[in-house]
Amino acid sequence: MADPIISKADKARITRLDSIDSAFVMLFLVNQFHDQFQICSKELILAICWEESFFQNIPQVGGPAVGYGQLEKDGRRIANQHLTGNLRNFSEGAFTAPAILSSQATSIRAISHCLAGLSDALGSQAAALNGYAGVKQRPANAVIPDRWRACERELQKVLSGDVAFDPVAFENALRKARDFESSGPVYDHVHGRLWPMVDVLGQLVSQVQLGSQGPEVMVVQDSLNRLQPGEFGGAFQPLPLAVDGSFGPQTDARVRLFQSRNDLDPDGVVGPMTRKVLKDLAALKAAA
Repeated sequence: MADPIISKADKARITRLDSIDSAFVMLFLVNQFHDQFQICSKELILAICWEESFFQNIPQVGGPAVGYGQLEKDGRRIANQHLTGNLRNFSEGAFTAPAILSSQATSIRAISHCLAGLSDALGSQAAALNGYAGVKQRPANAVIPDRWRACERELQKVLSGDVAFDPVAFENALRKARDFESSGPVYDHVHGRLWPMVDVLGQLVSQVQLGSQGPEVMVVQDSLNRLQPGEFGGAFQPLPLAVDGSFGPQTDARVRLFQSRNDLDPDGVVGPMTRKVLKDLAALKAAA
C-alpha cells in the first residue's frame, strides 16, 4: 500500500513538532522538579509547557525565549532572584539560555522559580500568571491564563486516578491550553510523540479479553491502531478502533486478526504471548 500523501503544510508542521517530549517524561519532570514550590499545581505547569512550546525544550522560533516555558531574559532573571533569594541580583544565574536548553530539569525549575518569584512580587497566582503571559505588554494575551487554568482543571480530572494513561482525555485536556489536530498525519505524529508505544505497552501487564474494561484495554486498542499500517496489506484497511477502554466485539476481532497474522493462537485473549509480540513490534518500530 502506498504511503499516504502529506501536504507541504503538514510536513512543515510535523518538522516543527518533531521534538515533543512524551507525557510520561513531562509528568516525571514536573513531579521531580516543580512540586517543591507549591505555587502552582503540576497540571498548571503542564498546561503552560504545552501552550508555550508543545512540550519541547527548544528556542523560540524567531524570538529570544527558550525552554518548555519559553522564558525570555527577564523571566530567567526573576527565576534566578527567587532561586538565590536576592532581589538585587539582575543576572540569569543558573537559568541561562544554554543551561535551560541543555537540561530538561533546569527548564522546568526555571518555570517554577519564575512563577514563584512573580507570585511573591505581585501577591497572587492570578497576577503571576498574567505577568508570565505578558498581558501588560501584550493585552491580546489576556486570554492565555484562562486557557492554562481550563487545561489545568481537565488534567486534574485525568490524573486523579491511580493510572494516568487515557490518551483521549489527556489530549482533549491539552487542547484547552492550545489546540491541535484531532486526526490526520500531524495528529498521528503528535500522538506518537506524546505516547511512545514502547512506554505505553509497559503498562500492559494483565490479561485482557472480551468483556474487559479499563486502561489496559486502551493500551491494546491504541497499540493495534498504531501498528495497523504495517500490519495489514492490500487496499482495504480496518477502521481504527475506538480507544475507549471497552473490550467489545470490534476489539476482539482486531486482536484475533493480529494474532493470526503473527502466528499466534487467534483466541482473542491478550495474554503473555500476545503481549510479547506487541512489545517486540513496538521496539522494532521505535528502532526504525
